[in-house]
Amino acid sequence: MHIRTYGYDSDSSLPVHYMQDYRHTPPFQNRLGGIHPDHHEILYIIEGTVQLHRIKRVYEIEGPALILLPLNTYHQLVHISKQYSYAYWELEDEQFSTFPTPRQCTIWNDLQFKLDVSLSEINVVYQRANELNKLMHTDLAQQQPDLIRDICLSDIKTMLTLICHIVKPHEQHNEHLVSQQIDRLPHIKETIEMLIRWMEASYWEDITLQTLSDMVHFNPSYLIRMFKEYQGETPFQYLNRLRMNAAISYLANTNMSVQEIAFTIGYQSIHYFSRLFKQTYGKSPVQWRIEHKIPTL
Repeated sequence: MHIRTYGYDSDSSLPVHYMQDYRHTPPFQNRLGGIHPDHHEILYIIEGTVQLHRIKRVYEIEGPALILLPLNTYHQLVHISKQYSYAYWELEDEQFSTFPTPRQCTIWNDLQFKLDVSLSEINVVYQRANELNKLMHTDLAQQQPDLIRDICLSDIKTMLTLICHIVKPHEQHNEHLVSQQIDRLPHIKETIEMLIRWMEASYWEDITLQTLSDMVHFNPSYLIRMFKEYQGETPFQYLNRLRMNAAISYLANTNMSVQEIAFTIGYQSIHYFSRLFKQTYGKSPVQWRIEHKIPTL
């Protein structure tokens, strides 16, 4: 793992970045985000309130809060308070050898509303994030950015190790929740909602109808009928919609080829992806990109 770039921003100071790919973002009600196909991100909300959009889920977060954004995950950050400050670190990693998995990140982000920061492990995470943010504001940060990067990386690895330790009991609970507690859920609605949350966190994986059926112990035809009754579409119509949302973010925000995008979001056939994309948006991926590509600043 190594740090790709890092920096901070607030309502009263210009952001400072140390890599050439920085794009300035004006304060208050601006939107940041997209999909990072080549790096993870740690976002530390120091003060203020923001909304974090991840596919269909919206978190309203009041600082201090530490948000983990794994690669290949659509997200959008919206400032909803006039006063704010945050720091961030973008990390390149061999898949998820050091950075928590997407599911661990989702659990940790959800826990931001419930965490007791007085607990020793959690307190250490926030203390280190605070110290790293202070370090980035020193003269040393501008004089010796490589040294600051090394210090940040050391502390970040410690923070991520602690986070994995903190979420482990919740992760184990979630892994068994569907298989062991599904029969105790009082409504089909809760079962479908649970399945939807899992699909949102795993849409790029090789998902089959049997995979979904096995998770909830439903007959495949019964699952399709119940899912459509609750969601208004079949499981795979919903899955394809998640993937199409990811596809347009890749097309607009990256220079990845159409084939790379198709594979990244879960399609093994570029022809099937292109056909489905055109059915959804009325034009090919290439045509859509020409009309909607966001210029690189």
